[in-house]
Amino acid sequence: MNSASIILRPGTKTLTTIRLCCAAAAILLSLCEPARAADWRHRIESRHFAKTAPGQWTSPTIKTRFAYDELIYSWHPAKPGDSFRLYLKAVFGPQDESEWLYAGFWGSVTDGVTNRPLPAFDRGVIDMDWLKLTTNASAFQFKVISAGRLRRPPSITVVASTKAPAAVETASNTKSTPGRVLDVPLRRQMNSAGERLRDRCQSAALASAMEYYGKSVPLEDIVRHTHDPEYNYPGLWPRVIAAAREFGFDGYIERFRDWPSVKRTLAENKMILCSMRLKEGAAKAPPYASMGNHIVVLCGVTDDGRVVVTDSALGKSGEGYLCQWLQDDFETVWMRTKGGVAMVICPPKGAPRRVVKNLPPFPINRTFPPGDDH
Repeated sequence: MNSASIILRPGTKTLTTIRLCCAAAAILLSLCEPARAADWRHRIESRHFAKTAPGQWTSPTIKTRFAYDELIYSWHPAKPGDSFRLYLKAVFGPQDESEWLYAGFWGSVTDGVTNRPLPAFDRGVIDMDWLKLTTNASAFQFKVISAGRLRRPPSITVVASTKAPAAVETASNTKSTPGRVLDVPLRRQMNSAGERLRDRCQSAALASAMEYYGKSVPLEDIVRHTHDPEYNYPGLWPRVIAAAREFGFDGYIERFRDWPSVKRTLAENKMILCSMRLKEGAAKAPPYASMGNHIVVLCGVTDDGRVVVTDSALGKSGEGYLCQWLQDDFETVWMRTKGGVAMVICPPKGAPRRVVKNLPPFPINRTFPPGDDH
């Protein structure tokens, strides 16, 4: 009897062996396939906080759609000049939760701290503005304490994330959106007196975004809000978004995992302030050899595979205006390296859409500008 005429019957050793082989193959394939991230978004409105003591408000315990190991957040003050401290608690199960972890401050506080250590516990740390856990949590809670003038707590936007199989991934709308490039002006990391302000890329990116919408703000006025004196860090994500609110613009923290979602956001005339990092040799045709943690304004994606940004690190040479990346390269430095984290700034009502009509071709064999702003 040749192999083509073998009849497999339930219960035979042959069928059992094949089933075991198929199961083993499926396991091997699942191990070889890289884990894909899932994100869950939520907003806690100010009215959802309960006043638990004079000058103190606590949110409900928010259960996420799936267990998470990372959480980023932004706060949205009710009024300019509000002042508060924020605390975060990770919940792992019944009677199993972290202590209240310091999550940042806003406004003029009277009890300032210098050289603040990162809030850490046995299952994770808040890396200034990013909760990173070694054990998955299932819920979270926020607490707001007045640090001066505060009549009601801020709203909080949250993105909880995990490495997860496709079964729990957030569905992505892959509807095609045409590529476009918004004409975002270049702002250098300099104050009104023409003096260089080092490591102020996040403030310069926000300045470019607001100027695109028609509002020019001196960089030093933005830095006053974005700089965190307790960590002595030039710009935390929640502070950049809250700074935009001080100048009349709404915004929120976000994670982008695919290009259709980027294109849809650009189509809404929103500014995407990307958190990126470039290791030398990791990109095929970048505008510089390497870059530490950095913020740029993503202002366009073309249909032929280019990403266009406004980059204050290339301010002196002017190369930061309509600075082009290969899409695969920018995906590496942003989505893969920094998890697609971005601060999205929303247009005011009636803001015109300023589109670049004649984008230059990609600069093949470009050289890195010497002595630029990075």
